[in-house]
Amino acid sequence: MSLPSLTAPELIAWNQFTTQKWRDFTTANPKVLDLPCDVFGTATCGGLLRHIVASELRYADLLAGLPAADYANLPGATSQEIFATHDRALRILDALLQNTTFDWDRKIEFPTLTAGRRRAPRRAILFHCMLHGIRHYAQL
Repeated sequence: MSLPSLTAPELIAWNQFTTQKWRDFTTANPKVLDLPCDVFGTATCGGLLRHIVASELRYADLLAGLPAADYANLPGATSQEIFATHDRALRILDALLQNTTFDWDRKIEFPTLTAGRRRAPRRAILFHCMLHGIRHYAQL
């Protein structure tokens, strides 16, 4: 019996579809960014959106072997600034997916903001990166 599964490109496409809906909504309704939100200790919906894209970028940087983006210095005052960070992360991930010699099964150690240092296969980190955003978008 064959079990259903998602490929990395399918998961990224799902993330992109969901992200685009929020990009369109917040661009058309910029005051949404200032609405109160208590998810993950953020004060506003814009703060949660910024958390989502900052996490994507930090995980993309990690997978690419780049220094992690400084979370505190990532822009997030407007929808355009928030989703520019998402676009930057997806460009990095796309380049990794195009690299046919990239070892997705290799385990790497990485820091987290809430759980200390962890170790996981790159594949798991990629899937967590995409599902993390999907989960928070659902919370919004």
